[in-house]
Amino acid sequence: MTAPRRIALLAFPQLTLLDLIGVYDALRRVPAMGIDRGVAVRTIGTRDEIVDDSGLAIRPEGVREDLAAYDLLFVPGGLGTRTLMHDPETMAWLQTWGETRPLASVCTGSLLLGQAGFLRDLRATTHHRALDLLRPLCREVVTDRRIVDEGRVVTAGGVASSLDLGLYLVEKYWGSPARETIATQMEYRAYSPV
Repeated sequence: MTAPRRIALLAFPQLTLLDLIGVYDALRRVPAMGIDRGVAVRTIGTRDEIVDDSGLAIRPEGVREDLAAYDLLFVPGGLGTRTLMHDPETMAWLQTWGETRPLASVCTGSLLLGQAGFLRDLRATTHHRALDLLRPLCREVVTDRRIVDEGRVVTAGGVASSLDLGLYLVEKYWGSPARETIATQMEYRAYSPV
């Protein structure tokens, strides 16, 4: 399996920022810690300023960029997914991703992947309160696993699964030693005194 070199993290209004940050924190360490210095992680948004579901504003590095430039697309969840599911412009943009490059989502980000047609004939998971919304968008909803890997598409459960997914993707593409190195660094930083 070829490791992605250019990773896009999607940001949109009313996303749950923790969904984004958990995956971002693990993936950004791949080049920073010398595991693969050729990896670039970039946040792309549906607009130039994104306000999350708690009112925090962030500025993505790009807006609705051509997705052809990326090797892996990550989609977080949040209340904004329900709006974007019914936005033809966003759905058409996501569908330009095509059927060959890998995708990942946390929480209700899977609703966007499903609405765009990427979960057809696949198993997937999402936040426990959105399982019924996901059912018509995939072959089978998985309720007893935090991460569901269907090869090209990886979905993760609710917001608490974000960091798990980030580390899972590190292991999937760069191996278990990379995952262990990053997990150890993250634990150290999380528990070290200020």
